[in-house]
Amino acid sequence: MRWLGAIGLLCLLLLTGCTSSRKLDEMSLQMNVLEQQNRAIEDKLIEVDSLGRSLLDALTTFKARTEFTDEAGDARIEELGAKLNDVIDRVERLQQSVTALQQGLMRAPPSAVADSAADTTSGGVVYVDARKLYDGAFADISAGNYQLAILGFNEYITGFPSTDLTDDAQFWIGECYYRQNNFVSARDEFAKVVSKYPDSDRMASALYKLGKCYMETGDKAKAKKYYDETITRFPDTPEAELAKGKRSTLGD
Repeated sequence: MRWLGAIGLLCLLLLTGCTSSRKLDEMSLQMNVLEQQNRAIEDKLIEVDSLGRSLLDALTTFKARTEFTDEAGDARIEELGAKLNDVIDRVERLQQSVTALQQGLMRAPPSAVADSAADTTSGGVVYVDARKLYDGAFADISAGNYQLAILGFNEYITGFPSTDLTDDAQFWIGECYYRQNNFVSARDEFAKVVSKYPDSDRMASALYKLGKCYMETGDKAKAKKYYDETITRFPDTPEAELAKGKRSTLGD
């Protein structure tokens, strides 16, 4: 009968070991999620700080302009005031997002943290309307608020990394830099569309824009490469026609 007792003890030890292993795995998962959320908070705080600095600069400019007000300058001052309101609104939204993340970390029970591992934006910690976030950033492009648009699209990519609009958001970040004549940053952001989203419906546009960025920075060999790739991979697109026109000016 002693052997029955030994087997029972062995089984108990094995079960205890399995349970401990599962607990360790769960704790490791929870720690990884908490680290991700902490990084998200840090990113938000950096964005808030950047926008705060932009707001301070804009306020200084606004104050300087109001000291020399005349009838001709009233319209410009009103326009600047509207842009200030846009910046203030975005800062407030980012601060609310940071607060929500911090509160979520404090109140989330271990099971909720574990459940959020697959998608930290839908695990009960932060609730964000993806479409509103994307549309808000796109509206900033239309208004010429490119830095705000970049922040909004980056926020979208961080919160919603695998939607049908994630690759579009990445493309528009590149476009924002391009419209500001920051061709090096634009090039790097368009390159992310190519490398991270190989099935993107923005691929032809990204390749063509890469060619233009390299043209603007004086690298004709790379420009030819991306114009040729646009023409070869997407021959029936408007981008291919545009690439042919640009390519013809570069020779062989």
